[in-house]
Amino acid sequence: MNAYIAIGHFKDSENTISVAMTAHTKKDFIADLRGNEFVQYVVLTESMVEKFRAILAADDCFGVYEQVKKLTTNYRVWNQVTDYLEQCFDFIEERLAAAKEQG
Repeated sequence: MNAYIAIGHFKDSENTISVAMTAHTKKDFIADLRGNEFVQYVVLTESMVEKFRAILAADDCFGVYEQVKKLTTNYRVWNQVTDYLEQCFDFIEERLAAAKEQG
């Protein structure tokens, strides 16, 4: 099983959060999110998290923004997702590690 993490919000909330779970496919992961009324902005795989780790370690804020633009066509959330990645990347790593342990 693969671990995935989504950045978004629950249906009746505008607070940006991340949710991590394991699933057989990305499609299954997204279906689970929708079943829990989670609206995802982007879904990250483990390899994409590694890519963001390298970009953030290089302190390349513009690089993070460019990668987010490739992940979603919803231009309204690009800044929000970029800010969340820059400010809460430690939470993302913790949640992904916890999901891998449980899965």
